[in-house]
Amino acid sequence: MDTTAASVNKTALNPSKYLSANMWITLTVVLFVAIFFVVSNRIYNSQPAKVVVNTKNLDAAQYETLNKVMEKKEAGSFFTAILPELKDSAMQQDWISQVDIERKWGEGIVITALPREAIARFGSEHLIDSQGKVYKPVSESELSQPGLIMLQGDADQSTLIMQQMQQVNQWFAPLDMQVEDLVLTPRMTWAIKFNNGMRIIVDNEHTSQKLMNLSQLLQNQLADKKENIAAADLRYKNGFVIDWKAKVEETTSTASVVEDEKSQPDRIVEQPSETAEQGASAEESEIPL
Repeated sequence: MDTTAASVNKTALNPSKYLSANMWITLTVVLFVAIFFVVSNRIYNSQPAKVVVNTKNLDAAQYETLNKVMEKKEAGSFFTAILPELKDSAMQQDWISQVDIERKWGEGIVITALPREAIARFGSEHLIDSQGKVYKPVSESELSQPGLIMLQGDADQSTLIMQQMQQVNQWFAPLDMQVEDLVLTPRMTWAIKFNNGMRIIVDNEHTSQKLMNLSQLLQNQLADKKENIAAADLRYKNGFVIDWKAKVEETTSTASVVEDEKSQPDRIVEQPSETAEQGASAEESEIPL
């Protein structure tokens, strides 16, 4: 009994064994944490990440162009790369509509771009998409795509021009007429050419109503004369003038037939009044039906 008590007291009076054990445990933990942070830091700040442009959605020229742009960007490491900055760099290409970017372990920073889809040409060097965005295509061959409508005007008015084209196509669709060429002049006058060759000019006063009225007349009162119409001038307050492809002897509408003194084509004037622009029509003499 005395021997056991003496042993316990001896151990209690000499705690060095336990302190030594705790110290080694602490040093081991500290060393492990230090190694973890060193390794993590090296991984986190490793060599620059590879920026990969996804070929999906892009043709060869578009892929090459975007890839060259992104190769010049300093991406940082896989973990430190600032994705929004890389995305902004890609979006600076005006032919790109949308960009998705993500980190993919084993591949790098992957960029997937969606190019704009042209619905028409805008001037001689640009295209325009359904949102009214004017952009320069990567390849000039895109300008010669079949079926593209030609739009012209100030780029600042591109959305208005695109919307007008879509609206006119809707109004004249029952006539199987589609816009082929549309121009908005600096004086806000619209010049429209359809796929059947008919041309229309209209000012900026009550433009929509005038075009809708013409569409209705071509479907009804002028239906049997539609193929003989070369052009229509809608720059009148209460009516319009029609230029015929050939001389028309009779009309079935309530219009008056007038002949220009300078041997211009015969015209139909619906409720004629002064023109919206000076010099819009030549001097005329009314011939009763």
